Amino acid sequence: MSRDKTDQPSNPDNQKDEDAVAFLQGLFELARNGGTGPLNVMLDAGVPVDIRTNNGETLLMLACQNGHTETARMLLDREADPNLPDHQSQTPLMVATMAERTDLVECLLEAGADQ
Repeated sequence: MSRDKTDQPSNPDNQKDEDAVAFLQGLFELARNGGTGPLNVMLDAGVPVDIRTNNGETLLMLACQNGHTETARMLLDREADPNLPDHQSQTPLMVATMAERTDLVECLLEAGADQ
């Protein structure tokens, strides 16, 4: 086994990991930016609707934080859990309430949000 250090790029496994992280970041950006159509396609392809960021935020939480009612409705129609808290114990309903987004509050309540 050689102990020589090279200036070569990381092995392909690391590139795959980087690609996966970039893909996930793109999904979260779609939720943050109200990308309902493309996000819906990704969910059709098998992305879990309650996937979370490293802070515990779901796609629904990100849509609610950024005021995207259409995206939130689509996620709820796809059975996103409206009660999943992030790592700070905030729920989508709490976020929508603090932002005084009555449209999102109503949407979440209709979907069974109770926290």
